[in-house]
Amino acid sequence: MTRLRKQTWIALGILLALALLLRFNLRQGRISGPSMMPTYENGETVLVWTSAPRSKLKPGDIIIFRDTNGDELIKRIAFIRPVWRPAPPAGDFVTINGHRRVPYRLLFGAYFQGIASGKTPVPSPERTIYVLGDNLLESDDSRH
Repeated sequence: MTRLRKQTWIALGILLALALLLRFNLRQGRISGPSMMPTYENGETVLVWTSAPRSKLKPGDIIIFRDTNGDELIKRIAFIRPVWRPAPPAGDFVTINGHRRVPYRLLFGAYFQGIASGKTPVPSPERTIYVLGDNLLESDDSRH
């Protein structure tokens, strides 16, 4: 058996490290339902990076998470609140699917009224993430 050169061992080590990183940080997710159309169609498979630090998330990112029933959902981040407030400012807008700007109050008005009236539970105060499906008419998301 011939000796491998130092560069070959380094390359093999890097490949092994990359393979392990991908093995433990990537997984498949399946789209179920029309809430993210036209970005994703029902039945499509997506690769999910599982170890994105929460501090790196930003509005517009698409995330997969578990809801309070334990169901996995895929949605787009509309906005992130470092501290909970009763409602977004009147002039703020949500960018939907990268191009449409819609006022927060139009999308989330009923949700914030539900919180104010006590019908909807107050969200956790630490870095609350509000999500929307790209297909607003067919999405159960943070508005609900």
